[in-house]
Amino acid sequence: MNRREFTRLLGMVGLGATASLPLGIARAIEPYSGPFYINLAAIGGWDVTSFCDPKANIAGERTINNWADSASIEQVGNIAYAPVGNNKAFFERFYQDMLVINGIDTQTNSHDDGRRHTWSGRLGFGYPSFGAIASNVIAPELPLSLVHASGYNETAGIARFSRLQDPEIIKNLVNDSTVQDGNSIFGLYEDNELDLITQYQDERLARLAGSNQLLPRQIEGINSLQLANATRDDLDLFADLLPNTFEGSRTNRAAQLALIAYQSGLCVSAQLGLDGFDTHQNHDEDHFNSMDELTDLITYIFDTAQAGGFADKVVITLGSDFGRKPFYNAGGGKDHWPIGSAMFIQQGAAWGNRVVGATDEVHNGLKINPSTLQVDGSSAGVGLEPKHLQQAIRELAGVDQSATALQFPLDAEDVDFFNPSKQTT
Repeated sequence: MNRREFTRLLGMVGLGATASLPLGIARAIEPYSGPFYINLAAIGGWDVTSFCDPKANIAGERTINNWADSASIEQVGNIAYAPVGNNKAFFERFYQDMLVINGIDTQTNSHDDGRRHTWSGRLGFGYPSFGAIASNVIAPELPLSLVHASGYNETAGIARFSRLQDPEIIKNLVNDSTVQDGNSIFGLYEDNELDLITQYQDERLARLAGSNQLLPRQIEGINSLQLANATRDDLDLFADLLPNTFEGSRTNRAAQLALIAYQSGLCVSAQLGLDGFDTHQNHDEDHFNSMDELTDLITYIFDTAQAGGFADKVVITLGSDFGRKPFYNAGGGKDHWPIGSAMFIQQGAAWGNRVVGATDEVHNGLKINPSTLQVDGSSAGVGLEPKHLQQAIRELAGVDQSATALQFPLDAEDVDFFNPSKQTT
């Protein structure tokens, strides 16, 4: 299958163009090589008291963590962590590249509301994800500018996402006029047939583009098709980088596809997610297993990017719907809790090895001074919310003052998250 047919079939699996060009205009795309922004969601509500905001048990209080009966909180650099699962290896590897934000109040125990609030900065409906804003501002013309595999996918109409999830479907789309099903290979078209299809499609688009009776939605559709045609050759490198086999979990394969999209110069941002964190029963075993999968996924992303020579370009924002209650329920699980954490990871970041925000001994959020970052219960103190997280990543990407970002104001206080000389103590 050639690239023209590949582009035509992209729509069948959700791989659409990310922006539109004026009718009749085509232009070459400059490959993108800036930072690659990955939003990674721990879907279901993670227990940060057993991760990056560890809590010991308090005399006279209900048990917060079973592990705290026989182990103590550990620390590497300035970052404390719980001594469970793969945490030690994870934090020892990434602490210098890590900014932990604790005490984020999502103001909800609802999954849908929490995901929307965490990843858009607004509890109500209608705000896009950061990935949509970054895609729109930085490189809207890229055919795979925003890749989505799992999690919050609202774009508010400012961008389109490409759903790269199943590598086997993608592999079949880029095979030369064949589809592989198990050990069987089936032919699709002859090359001359593909040329005729493309010719007739181009002629039809030209006729439609010349009409003065098109509705706005029809114009948008033609724009999208023309952009796809204009950028179809830019998908060559993406196709060439696809490996013969994909291994690992479904989430790892989705991450690999997103990394290939970036490596081919066609992607700015990706939304990935991992399920398994809504542990209302059997919390310790199930939750710690999911946390291990999450930290293994982050390690996989950086290892893969390192092999591709672009690990220093990867910027991961890690978060969740909300947190989990700082005590167990009758079934050995933990229920929903609005207070949680988030994390930025970037190799070689000047703002790494730091913690901003705080909670008390039983995981209630504390206010901090937005300038000094010290705990401050006075009227000058600010309780951290998802809007501060989203404002931070907009600033980190340099899109916070763009016309697109200003369409979706966050009204967040200016918290000095990335000042390497400051952290919460």
